[in-house]
Amino acid sequence: MTTTPETLAHGWQLHQAGNVAAAEEIYRGVLASHPNDSTAWCYLGLACHDRDRLDEAVAAYRNAIRIRPNFPIAYNNLGNTLRMQRRLDESIACLDAALKLKPDYVNAYKNKGTALAWAGRLDEAVQSYQQALDHGPEDAETHKNLGVIRLLQGRFEEGWREYEWWRKMHRTFRPVTGQPAWDGSPLDGKTILLVGEQGFGDTIHFIRYAAVLKQRFDCRVVALCPKPLLPLLKSFQAIDELVPTGSNPPAFDTYVPLLSIPGIFNDNLDTFPADVPYLFPDDRLVEKWKAELAGYGGLKIGIAWQGNPGYEADCFRSVPLAEFAPLGKLSGIRLLSLQKGAGVEQLDALAGCLDVVDWGDRLDRDSGPFMDTAAILKNLDLVITPDMALAHVAGALGVPVWLVLSYVPHWPWQLEREDTPWYPTMRLFRQPEMDDWPSVFRRIAEELKVQHPATVAAKRPEQYHVASSGFNRLARTRHGLMLYNRHDVYVGRSLDRYGEYSEGETDLFRQVVRPGQVVVEAGANVGAHTLALSKLVGDKGAVYAFEPQRVLFQTLCANMALNSRTNVHCRCEAVGQRPDWIFVPALNFDVENNFAGLGLGEYQSGEKTPVATVDGLELPRCDLLKVDVEGMELSVLKGAAKTIEQFRPILYVENDRQDRSASLIEYITSLGYHLYWHLPRLFNPANYFGNPRNEFANIVSANMLCVHASVKTSISGLRPIEGP
Repeated sequence: MTTTPETLAHGWQLHQAGNVAAAEEIYRGVLASHPNDSTAWCYLGLACHDRDRLDEAVAAYRNAIRIRPNFPIAYNNLGNTLRMQRRLDESIACLDAALKLKPDYVNAYKNKGTALAWAGRLDEAVQSYQQALDHGPEDAETHKNLGVIRLLQGRFEEGWREYEWWRKMHRTFRPVTGQPAWDGSPLDGKTILLVGEQGFGDTIHFIRYAAVLKQRFDCRVVALCPKPLLPLLKSFQAIDELVPTGSNPPAFDTYVPLLSIPGIFNDNLDTFPADVPYLFPDDRLVEKWKAELAGYGGLKIGIAWQGNPGYEADCFRSVPLAEFAPLGKLSGIRLLSLQKGAGVEQLDALAGCLDVVDWGDRLDRDSGPFMDTAAILKNLDLVITPDMALAHVAGALGVPVWLVLSYVPHWPWQLEREDTPWYPTMRLFRQPEMDDWPSVFRRIAEELKVQHPATVAAKRPEQYHVASSGFNRLARTRHGLMLYNRHDVYVGRSLDRYGEYSEGETDLFRQVVRPGQVVVEAGANVGAHTLALSKLVGDKGAVYAFEPQRVLFQTLCANMALNSRTNVHCRCEAVGQRPDWIFVPALNFDVENNFAGLGLGEYQSGEKTPVATVDGLELPRCDLLKVDVEGMELSVLKGAAKTIEQFRPILYVENDRQDRSASLIEYITSLGYHLYWHLPRLFNPANYFGNPRNEFANIVSANMLCVHASVKTSISGLRPIEGP
């Protein structure tokens, strides 16, 4: 009879052989009969991590630790998964717990070093890596990681020495001829094979050393490179012969990995080769794209945003396309997408916030990888991109490129400087702190205005308006395309003049709403906040938006459709204490009015409209209940009693009617909630349109943020409500 340890050992064998799905099935089978087996939980965590289900991995590791509190491997693995989730402080704390239990734990020191490096705590990371080497002096990955930090810090001699340990980690190239690796000896009359074992960007970056070898020695250079790069690399005259990776190279005397060459030469900031261009596009393609681009006015800027998602630190270097939004506030520029593959889908979510020319799959479809891209680059005024292969193509072609860098960048870009010796036409824009892309792109927008004052300027509010029809107007706003009644004195006017409505409320929602959550919005109006909420909960979340005024409901639906928000359920219903019917009076939408301020429930004639309850939705979860129903707030909450009791959602409730305020406060307090005033001004000096004129004086939105006593929250700066 097979024992549990034997079963787990078999699962682990499958796991190590790459059959993670089968291994996971075995781990789950063991847990079905032995739910307190900490080892099985730990193995399951590894399987979930390897299958990119990080939340499940975290839960599995926590189960293992709950069962066996002194389990250093589980703490180490949990710390590693939390690092991949960018929860760096938690990651470091877990790794410290592992080391407290096992002070000689090499992997824990190594993982802690990487978490510290990602957090920008480089000196501490070095210390952690050195502690790892104290206990495991031959650990190649630790040496390599230490080398990367030293190179980043500009300590090149030590950096090259430590970085070279990467050769013991990568064994993808083994010359069948048995020829030796090059050690820097003279190459005159010999053939050297350059091996591009890294990614596309690194290959394009360091292939320049073919020219250096040619200049120093009378040698023949053969390059073994990824096949997709060969069409572009053929333009590099310093290479005598190109061979695709995986093929047998011609006869050679010695070989060298590309990234080993600068270390062999002991290069530094003063000696890095920087002769550009060293790659050249096809002249016919340049002329073809020149003719096509002639139809685009303004400053032509190529953009990309997403690198290879398989790269471990891609979550730091790649930029969500939405972060380019400050460029959408400029006139005189034309943005052209150079993105291919992963990341292209983000174009669908722009919804008017940013105009980007998308060439779809036309790029490099017929000409070969990077060939159309290279030809387009030669016809652009500027390229803006994160650290990915496109940046190196642009730099190698000698075209202007602005590189946006994460707080802790790849080592070639060093620290703090705004230029790079590698590419003379490149300028660096760095995050001033972790995850701060907004300030990077605000700075880029300002620099474009400074460098091109005759062409580029901030848009005027009316330049965001797309079209008007009757009482409706369509505009590009902070959160997307918005249709609104231009005669509405609050919501419509705010969207029209400022490109946002009560943005302080959205700022608060950003702190309390998470991806995958469910939000109920009673009184959605035209969707000024619905749109933002739908993006905050993401595709795996949902927003239930109620609006009883039929014309406003139609606009709400239009706005969700215009922005492709498939996670919003729009309902033309009022929300109350019990299912019923009310009358919505007819309004004249062609004259000024506060259409959002219509209090319902007391009219005896008009358009008959159903009343629903929140409890009637029978939701599987509810994380935020937003109530803005002009005096009917208490009825909405009473009709949500079961939902509130079951899920204890955060409540965000309008409270601007003096005659109803006390009863509303008393009721919510009786449910076990802590209440706080939230009073954002309608005029936001940092509004999306940059309009300095305040048309709302000191008017605020009077709301309460209500958090159940059992729920931990980190919201600060709000005044508590201590009584009616």
